[in-house]
Amino acid sequence: MSSISLRMRIAIASSGLTLAGAALVGLVAGAASANIVPVLIVVAIVSIAGALGSWIFSGRLSEGVGRLATTGLRAVEGDYTARAGSGGAPEISNASESLNLLIDRLKAAIEVGGSEQIRLSSILNTMTDGVLVVNDSGIVELINPASLEMLDAPPEFRPGDRMVTLNRDHELLRVVNDCLDERIPAQRQVELLGSRRLLNAVAVPLTDEWVGEEPARTSNRALVMLNDLTELKRVDVTRTEFVANASHELRTPLAAIRASAETLQLGALNDPNAATDFLGRIENNVKRMEDMISEMLELSRLETGQAPMHLAPVSLLEIVNEEIDRLRPVAELARVELTSDLSDDLPAITADRTMLGQVIANLVSNALHVSSAGDTVNVIAERSHQGINLSVTDTGRGIASEYIPHVFERFYKIDSSRSDGGTGIGLAIVKHIAQAHGGDVRVESAPGRGSTFTVLFPMSPGLEIDPNTLSQG
Repeated sequence: MSSISLRMRIAIASSGLTLAGAALVGLVAGAASANIVPVLIVVAIVSIAGALGSWIFSGRLSEGVGRLATTGLRAVEGDYTARAGSGGAPEISNASESLNLLIDRLKAAIEVGGSEQIRLSSILNTMTDGVLVVNDSGIVELINPASLEMLDAPPEFRPGDRMVTLNRDHELLRVVNDCLDERIPAQRQVELLGSRRLLNAVAVPLTDEWVGEEPARTSNRALVMLNDLTELKRVDVTRTEFVANASHELRTPLAAIRASAETLQLGALNDPNAATDFLGRIENNVKRMEDMISEMLELSRLETGQAPMHLAPVSLLEIVNEEIDRLRPVAELARVELTSDLSDDLPAITADRTMLGQVIANLVSNALHVSSAGDTVNVIAERSHQGINLSVTDTGRGIASEYIPHVFERFYKIDSSRSDGGTGIGLAIVKHIAQAHGGDVRVESAPGRGSTFTVLFPMSPGLEIDPNTLSQG
């Protein structure tokens, strides 16, 4: 309709001008001639010819303008393949070429901006550090997945929501507000109350040019970067506790050695029986320190992944029997019955033979240590749908439920007096060895009912090995 209206306007205007000119000529000619009819005929013919020419010319002009309008509308709607055809009046042809060039430049600019946006989005989505942009109205304009995870964001949170709906920790909000209010960088370590996650939050002010807005438009934004320090803090706390616990554990036998040596110096050395007793105490405490240091070194190598593992098919049945035979004199001395219940059809497992022996020795030694005369310690090995379960059960004093979550922690002892003679490291070593083999360890216990420690050694289906085919040694 717009092109027809334009065409009609051009035709009417041209026809009017033609008719006016013809009428003026006719009046002049009529005044000079007595017969006006031929003049009127000429005027009519000229007017009709002018109107016809105007209609044809206006049609070509309106067609070119309509073509430009249609092409521009397609480009606005996102069709950057639209082209205004050439031809027509020179002015229309020039306008078509200019419009085509404008569409090409717009397409190139959008493609560059789109690729930059994709690149920025990929970087933000793969970053392990959190990144978010907050404006002075408290609206989160941009946030990456790492930030959502660190801040335990609710599932319904989306960019455009307020910061307080993302996380209400006042320390984190203070960092953002300080940056927005003072327009200077702000930094603080924040420990989230819910997850106990420790974050290093750094907020820096953003300029309008950085976010690509017009310089005349003022805006206040903060770029917030989050770094998770939880694991670093855990390692630091673990190292500190390790040093403190090791110092405490070594202090006890050293104090006993010093006391015995001083007693000998004060005259007990002249009493053969007393001297023998105190020398025996010194020897026992020295051995205790040697065992403790050896186990601490072994635990340190396991925790840091520096302990070499020599994996090979080994017979669990054979190793269990060897460790039971080695520890049987200790059980007999303590008057504890040491038994075993082992399936004869146990397949061989892929493991480090020395580490596997250490697991069995530590579990059996621990069971003997908490047992009294007349108690029983039983070693059980059986297949399960997950692999092979190795269990050591005792009928000793058992463990209260509040202590069970801590029994695999290093230096942990249920006896708060620390007088039981153990190092408190053996079960921690068992846990790390089991995990190094892809397995795990658990405990079931109750006071007065004994304990059962079970280690799972996983085995892939179809990869069972007949232990009878293994070479000895």
